[in-house]
Amino acid sequence: MSPAQGCEVLAFSPHPDDTELGCGAALALAARGGARVLVASLTSAERSSRGSPDLRRVEAARADQILGVAQRVWLGLPDTAVGRDPAHREVLVEVIRRLRPAVVLAPWWRDRHPDHAAAGRLAREACELAGLAGVPGGQPFRPRRLYHYFIHDLAGPSLVLDASEVWPLKRQAMEAYRSQFDSAGGGVQTRLTDPDFLPGIEARARVWGQAIGVRYGEGLLCAGPVGLSGLPGLSPDM
Repeated sequence: MSPAQGCEVLAFSPHPDDTELGCGAALALAARGGARVLVASLTSAERSSRGSPDLRRVEAARADQILGVAQRVWLGLPDTAVGRDPAHREVLVEVIRRLRPAVVLAPWWRDRHPDHAAAGRLAREACELAGLAGVPGGQPFRPRRLYHYFIHDLAGPSLVLDASEVWPLKRQAMEAYRSQFDSAGGGVQTRLTDPDFLPGIEARARVWGQAIGVRYGEGLLCAGPVGLSGLPGLSPDM
């Protein structure tokens, strides 16, 4: 596991490209706002139908640069078996305690991909357990907020971010994973290489954007209410 400084925002990504698809705009907005943003890749996608772990790392580095991600740490969990071992939760607890993020992002716990769903559950449990003094492994720390992002499936979001300004960055970051989304050059064809896949992600963003009166939106889900310091609508940014 690579060493890393602390951060304000930590996004858990089951495989390289998941955060770009699900919360790339949130990461770009946070980075533009001055937050130190890190991504923790749970696996190297070693069982992926396309590409290789080495190529995925190169693509991830390119995407991180586009979005303003300061660093990516690789946790070394097994692809297609995330969450099968209780020790996997301990890995996330250790990372949260070491990096001490204010905000954690993780996949929706009901996503159709087993690794995505497991990552969402692990993150939720780890955020809670990381704050308990009786749980061994580092100094207790609990993030202020956990948000879940959507990859394949949809649910009603708790909030929608205005992604319009950073949508070109999100699109470029997704397109950095040519091994996954570019069907040219042969190889195994997957749902991701379907020419309609990335346009479908954009269509979802347009729907969410329309719901809040902007061009592009990115939906996030949280377990509890979101506290605000004022009544939304009284200022341009609320």
